[in-house]
Amino acid sequence: MKVYSHRGESKYAPENTMSAFYLACFVNSDGIETDVRKTKDDVLVLIHDKTIDRTSEFSGRVSEYNYDDLLKMDFGTAEYKGEKIVKLSDFLKYFTNKKINIYLEIKESGYEKLIIKVLSEYNITNVTLISFKYDVLRKLRELSNKVSLGWLIYDLNDKVLNDCKEISLNHVLCTSICLEMHEVKLLKNNNFIVCAWGVLNKTDIKRLLKLGVDRIIYDSGYEVKKIIDSVDDDE
Repeated sequence: MKVYSHRGESKYAPENTMSAFYLACFVNSDGIETDVRKTKDDVLVLIHDKTIDRTSEFSGRVSEYNYDDLLKMDFGTAEYKGEKIVKLSDFLKYFTNKKINIYLEIKESGYEKLIIKVLSEYNITNVTLISFKYDVLRKLRELSNKVSLGWLIYDLNDKVLNDCKEISLNHVLCTSICLEMHEVKLLKNNNFIVCAWGVLNKTDIKRLLKLGVDRIIYDSGYEVKKIIDSVDDDE
């Protein structure tokens, strides 16, 4: 089972910052999960929330600021002063050539063409675009047959499965609490990579390991690796 550090190694460094991303690499996470939004001047940046209120000392929507204005702000913490908002192209420059997988969550519609354009400039064999928004994924598939896509879902049913097939998704990312063995098997039998998100704790991680989940997203890849190693030792 591969582990993706959620917003980078966000348990130990400020989320979606270069420090969190590099720390994920340092602790040998298999992947990084991060979030993409667009600024007022059409620059793609990595931030989860619609606003900058929670992750900086400023306030307002990301879409209300130009990138250069955001760049003047500190997105760090007391231990990580001076962290800057990360531009998607800078992130891709540094991390698409590393041996680490990447989930890029598209938070909004309207910039599908822009993200495909940015991705086209880099080696994206280790990148999967993910979203809760099916229409966004459909548009991305229309724009590119090559890009890897994944749908974030809350529960699996026949309609969801058919929708996944319709646009040739590669990954299905299910909320952990709803995942059961028969669902994992069904998805795998249909050639989807199965990932769990919203993973709760050590007990949940061990349960997902037994279910045969391919990948999980968690705030600390380091901690998941230790749990996996302990299970292997017990066996």
